[in-house]
Amino acid sequence: MKRLALLLLLVFTISLLPVASATPTNTTKQPLSFSEDWLKGTVIVVYNNQYGTGWWMNPSYVATAAHVVGWNPRATVTIIRGNVESSGHVVALDRNGDVCIIRVDHPERFGDKHVFPLAHYMPPPTSTIYVIGYPSELLQVLNNDLHALSEHPRVLESHLTWTASGLIELGGITDAGNSGGPVVDSAGNVIGLVSFALRGPAGTLYFATSVRNLKELAQQHGISYEEGSAGIIASIQDNPAAVAAATAAGVNIVMDLAILGLGIAIGSGALAAHRRRSRR
Repeated sequence: MKRLALLLLLVFTISLLPVASATPTNTTKQPLSFSEDWLKGTVIVVYNNQYGTGWWMNPSYVATAAHVVGWNPRATVTIIRGNVESSGHVVALDRNGDVCIIRVDHPERFGDKHVFPLAHYMPPPTSTIYVIGYPSELLQVLNNDLHALSEHPRVLESHLTWTASGLIELGGITDAGNSGGPVVDSAGNVIGLVSFALRGPAGTLYFATSVRNLKELAQQHGISYEEGSAGIIASIQDNPAAVAAATAAGVNIVMDLAILGLGIAIGSGALAAHRRRSRR
């Protein structure tokens, strides 16, 4: 009788073992305050006697504002980063959206570069954003040396104040030279490109064109890009840590069920044996 009681107690104890969940709970990318990798993703785009900011949207193509290339859909430009230069050609341009895409002739020269993902979601108003580029005031400080300036992009921490009709109002000051530069959310995704400023009696408002305009242009011309998000991982397959956690959870479930089944089998066998002895 004591043995039966101990076996039943064992079965009860095993049945209380926690069963691991197959769904990982931590699948959210932690927002970044700033990443130095972003600084490897910008270049200076020179067209005739003017320049603007460009950035890598894939390993061979640079995005910038259409007005940086004088709205010329066949413009030939020079891409500069430090002592490295390459010619490039505009292959897609949207005048209304103020975006253009440049095919860089020798992208391999630029070595370790950062390719910016394009945001899948627009962050809500007041969200922290970063504006990266090469304002002309810094060019003056560096004695008009474009090569020196290209190695030191300026990062402005700002916030999103308004967005509608393919435009984004920036809560910070930009200037000539910043045009075409990436506006990045806290997860490192581009949400827009610096476009223009409006001056009024009460002050000046600064705007970017939405990255949606760039996506549509890229899709029309079959140009690839990486799509990011607002910091949320779209699927478990995108997160190796989550995949590992799910695999481990599955193994734990199998082990827990096996132990539970063994305990039930032992308890059932003991109970049957006890009943047979009681009938004798």
